[in-house]
Amino acid sequence: MDVKAVYTDIDGTVTHGSSIFDLLRFDAGRRDQTRAGETFVAALTDAARAGTPRAVTNRRYFRWWAGRTVADVDDTARAWLDRQRSDGGPWFVDTVADEIEAHLARGAHLVAVSASFPPALAAVRTRWPGMSLLTTIAHVRDGRYTGTVETPLVGQAKADAVISHAQLHGVDLSEAVGYGDHASDLPFLRILGSGYLVGQRGCMVPVG
Repeated sequence: MDVKAVYTDIDGTVTHGSSIFDLLRFDAGRRDQTRAGETFVAALTDAARAGTPRAVTNRRYFRWWAGRTVADVDDTARAWLDRQRSDGGPWFVDTVADEIEAHLARGAHLVAVSASFPPALAAVRTRWPGMSLLTTIAHVRDGRYTGTVETPLVGQAKADAVISHAQLHGVDLSEAVGYGDHASDLPFLRILGSGYLVGQRGCMVPVG
């Protein structure tokens, strides 16, 4: 297939770890609130393990940033990226990143489809500056995050966002490829010409 566009989840698919949790932990440590940050993350992960839908925990996540200025959070993201680089990161899933770059070399356009938000995607945006972003949209009022969001980009919302993007930019989805790592990514992977679930060690399984 001649791939025209690549639609991909980020956390656990293109990069190891969780960008939004890692950014939160870095922010907490930077502000001497490490214990509060770990408690906040633990509450979200415990809720997810207990069966709370991802869309709900995604909404709750953004409460951490309530009242913070956009400029402050962007500065935190830049400092976090610097820390990753000094530690030898960021850490990409090589098999997926290599496939993406092969598609880009043949002229495909890259689109991130993520429940994260732009500051947490600093590392990926640095590697692929031409990448478009479909993310959860955090509300901002008077230059500050409110702690609330538009529709969390999870499950069917990812598929809807991909369809809207394709219609706006004239992308034939039969000529697009996608990557994800979770069952909640299946709705958008199944509407593409080909889709893959990324498992352990970067193994990619075609979505039927």
